[in-house]
Amino acid sequence: WDQFFKRRGKDGTFEWYGEYNDLCGVLHKYCKPKHRVLVVGCGNSRLSEDLYDVGYQSQVNVDISEVVIRQMTERNQQRRPEMQFSKMDLRAMSFEDGHFDVVLDKGTLDAIMSSDSAEVSEDTNTILKEIGRVLKAGGRYLCVSLAQQHILTKLMDFFPNDWFVRVHKVEKASSKGAMSDRWYLPDFLFVLTKKATSAMPQVL
Repeated sequence: WDQFFKRRGKDGTFEWYGEYNDLCGVLHKYCKPKHRVLVVGCGNSRLSEDLYDVGYQSQVNVDISEVVIRQMTERNQQRRPEMQFSKMDLRAMSFEDGHFDVVLDKGTLDAIMSSDSAEVSEDTNTILKEIGRVLKAGGRYLCVSLAQQHILTKLMDFFPNDWFVRVHKVEKASSKGAMSDRWYLPDFLFVLTKKATSAMPQVL
């Protein structure tokens, strides 16, 4: 990932699954400016910047790549001084329990689950457990995904029944007319809400 972001430079962006204009209609239903937001696997996407510019200024962005964290910090330190960027392993986040109202994931889970190996599955379980841990009661995990079968199965199997689950199809305005229906892959937004009594599975 460091090499990927080095090639693109600090002013480059790579939008895995849609842009702010594609996502804002549904994101704003579940994520409010007053919320404390954690963006996991932020990369060099402009989504966090766009959210900041419309009032979402209490946000922390984390990524495993030291290169992209440095690039994003330099890119935003003057124009968006309250934005925070930290290099962090999602398997062992340093935040306190229940610290965030919203965890926002745009394509990160899909990127992590690039195979169905036992190691990847174990890492994914650990990451999802950490996401559940840092969310407060009533908090939401907002996951933008292509919703491939193995991703859908993982989400539905991992989170207990006492989490509320909603799914929205994302209508990508930025892609209209850009590709034929034959090649168009829709994105989905999973909204997983942590109830006050929610328990997380044990990861052994």
